[in-house]
Amino acid sequence: MNTTEINRIFYDRIGVKISLAVTLFSTLLLMVSILGSRIDYKSFQMLSIINIIILLPYGAIVSFNILRNREKYQHLVPFLFLNWFVGCFSTNIHINVFENLPIWVYLTTFLFCLSNFIIYNNLKNKSVNLISYFINGCSCILILYYAVYLIPIFIFSVIGILALGLGFYGLVPGIVLMIHALKLSKLVFEYKSNFYAFCSGIAAVFATLFIFIILLNNESKKINKYSVTKTFEQNDDLPAYIKISQNLKPNFLNEILLKKDIVYLYSDNFFTMRDFGEFGSNVQYNERKTHDPFLNIAYYFIPNNNLSADDQVNILKSNFDKRLETEEQLWSGKDLLTKNIKEDVKIYPNDRLAYTEITIDVVCDKESWQQNEAIYSFQLPEGSVATSLSLWVNGIERKGVLTTKEKAKEAYKQIVGVEARDPSLMQWKEGNRVTVRVFPITNDLPRTFKCGFTTPLKVINDKMAYQSLNIKGPNINGASTVSRIQVSGNTKFEASKDFDLQNNYYINNSKGLEDWKAEFPLKKQVAKSAFTWKNKSYEIKPIVKEKIKFKPSEIILDLNNSWKIEEIEELLKLHSQKYFVILNNSKTEINNSNYIDIWDQFEELNYSLLPLFDLEKSSLIITKCSTFSANFEELESSDYLKKIKKDVKNKNLKVINISEEINPFWQTVKEQKYVDYIKTDIYNCLNLVQHNNFLKFQTSENSINIETAGISISENPAIQKTGNGSNHLYRMFCFGKVLNDQVEIQNDTLAQNKYVDLAKDANIVTPISSLIVLETDQDYADNGIEKNINTLGNASINNDGAVPEPHEWAMLIISLCFILFYFKKKKLAC
Repeated sequence: MNTTEINRIFYDRIGVKISLAVTLFSTLLLMVSILGSRIDYKSFQMLSIINIIILLPYGAIVSFNILRNREKYQHLVPFLFLNWFVGCFSTNIHINVFENLPIWVYLTTFLFCLSNFIIYNNLKNKSVNLISYFINGCSCILILYYAVYLIPIFIFSVIGILALGLGFYGLVPGIVLMIHALKLSKLVFEYKSNFYAFCSGIAAVFATLFIFIILLNNESKKINKYSVTKTFEQNDDLPAYIKISQNLKPNFLNEILLKKDIVYLYSDNFFTMRDFGEFGSNVQYNERKTHDPFLNIAYYFIPNNNLSADDQVNILKSNFDKRLETEEQLWSGKDLLTKNIKEDVKIYPNDRLAYTEITIDVVCDKESWQQNEAIYSFQLPEGSVATSLSLWVNGIERKGVLTTKEKAKEAYKQIVGVEARDPSLMQWKEGNRVTVRVFPITNDLPRTFKCGFTTPLKVINDKMAYQSLNIKGPNINGASTVSRIQVSGNTKFEASKDFDLQNNYYINNSKGLEDWKAEFPLKKQVAKSAFTWKNKSYEIKPIVKEKIKFKPSEIILDLNNSWKIEEIEELLKLHSQKYFVILNNSKTEINNSNYIDIWDQFEELNYSLLPLFDLEKSSLIITKCSTFSANFEELESSDYLKKIKKDVKNKNLKVINISEEINPFWQTVKEQKYVDYIKTDIYNCLNLVQHNNFLKFQTSENSINIETAGISISENPAIQKTGNGSNHLYRMFCFGKVLNDQVEIQNDTLAQNKYVDLAKDANIVTPISSLIVLETDQDYADNGIEKNINTLGNASINNDGAVPEPHEWAMLIISLCFILFYFKKKKLAC
C-alpha cells in the first residue's frame, strides 16, 4: 500500500481524521480498562465508562450522517463498526453479558473490523484483498455468534435504548451482520478470487471447529465409557467417579470437558432467556469463570458426560492436581497478586535436615469495599513438616500459636466469616501438603506472611539433595523472588540455579518461583549430632535396615499404566511364585499364559485403589506408582476408606514400590502405617521375592526413622551432649511420633490427647494440630486458644540451637548476679 493509496482511503475523505482520533483513543482506553479489569484496578474500570460517554454521541452522529447521505459518508462505516464493538466491550465490563471473554475474542473482533477497512474501500492490491477477505470470513463467524447469543435479550436491549442508550450495544452484532451481508453481496461477486478467499475463511473456522469437536467427542466417549451405565463392573465401596478418574489420562481436552459449566460457560439452549451474570454450577472452584465462544459451540455437539459438578471437581483434584482451587473460601481471592517472595534456606549437613523460610507479600490492586482471602498451597518433599507461621499486623510480626485443628478452624471461621478481622491459618493436608490462609487483603492493606518448613535432605548415592518447595497461590508467576541459601559449616554445594556470593551469602534473584535443587557431599558416617530439650536429648543415628524373612501368603501385582510389560515378564520368570491381580474386584492369577491379555486390561489404568481389607494376612503387594491419584480426603465418606481404617492395620501387609514416584494414596497409607512400605528397583524386588525376604527399618518406642535421609532420631536421657544439633531434630521426632501413633483419631477428643501436647511442644503442624495467628491476645482468649508457654515455639532461620531449660535460665541468672556482685565488691574494696 503506497502513500497515495493511504491518502485516498484516509486523509482525503471527510470525517476520517476525527474518526481516526476517536478510534485510536477509544481503543486505547478499552485496552487499558480490559487489562485493568484483569488485575482489578477500579480506576481503570472507570475508563470504560468514559469510553461509552465518548462513543455513544460519536456513533449517533456518524450513523445519522450515513443515513442522511450514504454516498458521502459510506467510507466511515468501518470506523462505525469498530467503535460500536469497542462500546460493546466497554459496556460488558460493567454489565456482564459475556462473562470474562478470553483475549482471542477481542483480537478476532478487531481483525474483523480492520479487514473491513480494506474491503469497504476497494483497495487495488490483489494479495492484500485476498488476505483481508480470508480474515473477514474467519472472523465474521464470531460476529454471528454474538448476534445469535444476544437474541434472548433483544427486548431488554430495546428498553435499554429508551433508558440510557446502552441497550443499543445489545443489538450491535445483529445490525453489523445485516449491513455487512448487504455490502458483501455487492462486493464478493465482482472478483471470484475474493469470494473464494472469504468462503475459505469461513471453511477454515468450521473445519477447525469440526476437528476440535471430533477430538473432544473422543475424550467424552472415554469418560462415558466408564460411567455407571456403561460398565458391568461394580464396586459399591468406591464413589462412581473413581472408575473414570482411574482410567482418564490427563490432557487439555478432558480438562476442558471437566471444566464445563464450572469454569467455561455452556449454553445448552441459545434461545433461552438468561440472567446477566448467570453462570453454571455453584460448586467450590476458585478459577476465573470464562465465556469462550469456541468452547461453548463445541460443548453443544458433545454428549453429556452424566457427571455431577462435584464429581467433575473431584476428578480435577485427583488427575490435575487442582486441590488448591477447591479449597473452601470464605471470601473471594480472585483479585489478588503475589508481589514478592523471599526464599531463605538453611542447610544442616550434620543433621541431614534443612529449614526453609518463605516470606510472601500478597496484594490486592482493586479499590473496592470487598476484602479478599488468600490461600497458598505448599507441596512439601517427603517427610517434611511445617514449623512456623507469622503474619504482620500493623507493621508488627505476630507469630503463630499452635492449637488443635478444630479450635484453629473454628476460630478462623468466626473471625473471618463473622468478624472480618485479621487472622492467618496453617493446616496440614494429606499427601505432604500444607495450606496457608491470610485475611483480609485490600487495595489499602497488602499483607506479609512468613512460614517455615523443616525438610529431610534426600540421600542419593554419595550425595544429599535439597529440593525446593512447590508453591501455588494467587498469580505467583510474576512475583519478584529473592532466594538465599546458607550452609551450616560452610559445606560446598552444587545448585541447579545460579547463586552469587553476596555479603557472605549465596543469593539468587528471579521472577516467579522456579523448581530447583542443591546437592551436598555425603559423609561416610553419620555425624554425631544431638539436641537437648527438657532433660532429654534427641540424637541422630544411622538408620538400621535389615533383611527379614517374609514368606507372603500371596503376592499381588498392583498393575497400572506405569508398568512396563518387561517388568511383569521378569517377575513371572520366578516360577516358584504365584502372582495375582485384582481384576473386576476379584482375585485373578497372572501367569505366562495369560499375562498379555491381563496386561491389556490395565494399560489405561492411571492408578488403582486395591481392596486392602480383602487381601489375606501377610500379603505382599508390588506396585509402581505414578504421580497422581485420589487421596483419603476425597474418599472420606466412602465405605472403602471406612474398611481400610477398620481392617487393614492388623493384616501385616507389605508393599514394594518399584518406582521413584509415590502417589497421594500410597503416601498416606505409608505415613499412617497401614502397611510396611519400601521403595526399590525391579531387580532388588526380584531378589527379595525370590528369597522370601523383605527390608525392614528397625524401630523402637523412643525412635523414629527418616527414611529419605537415611537416619533415625532417638530420644535418650540427657546425660551428656554428643553434639550441637539443631532444634529441628526434636521437631522431626515429634512429627514422626504423631504420624506413627495417633493419626487415626480425628475428632474433637483430640484436645485431650497427649499427642496434641507433643505437637504444641515442638510447634509442628500435623493431622491433629494447626498454627493460627490472631490480631490480639484477647482473640485467643475469646476462642479458647491458650498461648504456647515453655515450648520450642516457631522455628526461625536465625535461631536453631538448643534453648536453655527453665532451671538452666535460673542458673544463668544466679551466676550473672554472682559475677556482678563480685565485681561490685571488688570495685568498692579498691
